[in-house]
Amino acid sequence: MSGSYIFLIHLLGFSLISAAVIAGWILNIRFSSEKELTLKLYVGGLMRPIGLLSPLAGLILLLSGIGNIYNLYYETPVYWYQQGWLVVKIILFGVMVVNGSLFGPAMTRKRLTIVKTILDEGETEERTKQVSELNRQIHWFFLVQTVLLIGIVIFSAFGTSKHPGYF
Repeated sequence: MSGSYIFLIHLLGFSLISAAVIAGWILNIRFSSEKELTLKLYVGGLMRPIGLLSPLAGLILLLSGIGNIYNLYYETPVYWYQQGWLVVKIILFGVMVVNGSLFGPAMTRKRLTIVKTILDEGETEERTKQVSELNRQIHWFFLVQTVLLIGIVIFSAFGTSKHPGYF
């Protein structure tokens, strides 16, 4: 058996980040389409554990990715930064992590706060407009995250060198 357990852990991290993006997007669509405010708050509450899964998956991907790079390029004449596909993949991952860590949680927290305010104090045209705008922004957020994830998959699958040990 010539394989790398680090590579399997990397696949696990990728599965977790994929699940977080897909589940987050589905819950966001459900949140946006829901008319009843208490159900919106319930769906918003479901989004929180999904959002907490993302940093864990990102950490697993980061650490196992470093291990994969070490395994792939240790004692070879090629340096990892000479591989364009790998550099692009790392950049896409970095953008995805920063986007997911900064913008997504801030927008969802703000939207949930406005919905709670509407439930407590009543609905105004301004608050409704804010929630609608945040729904649109969060939809674009998940679209961008999905495109970045697909880009990472494409560069991983069609990169010039492959992982040294598949099981």
